[in-house]
Amino acid sequence: QEECGQMVIPVFYRLDPSHVRKQTGEFGKIFEKTCHDETEEVKIRWSEALTDVANILGYHSVIWGNEADMVEKIVNDVIEKLLLTPAKDSEDFVGIEDHIAKLSMLLQLEAEEVRMVGLWGSSGIGKTTIARVLFN
Repeated sequence: QEECGQMVIPVFYRLDPSHVRKQTGEFGKIFEKTCHDETEEVKIRWSEALTDVANILGYHSVIWGNEADMVEKIVNDVIEKLLLTPAKDSEDFVGIEDHIAKLSMLLQLEAEEVRMVGLWGSSGIGKTTIARVLFN
């Protein structure tokens, strides 16, 4: 978040955020095992990053009675945040039609089933633009 200016929305699924914050409990055991071969400097950086993430207001699955409701809330919040992101005119992007066609085929928009797709990549390469053009 700090280095790339990206938005972070923590989802603590069947996990107590305080265990992430302090690297305790089962999470702490797995953290220690994961960092076993790392330098102390790397371990400290990861520990600080996990503490920072756990301090960000996010979603905690334990407080939701129905996981589907939680997922729906997360999706709606992400969509709302994406819609607040300023968009550029898609006509200026060379080759965007190819990306839209491929994504449309993968999503099978004519189908009745619910589909979820994640777009991942470096900042500024057009993920949000492609999603917005496809949505519109």
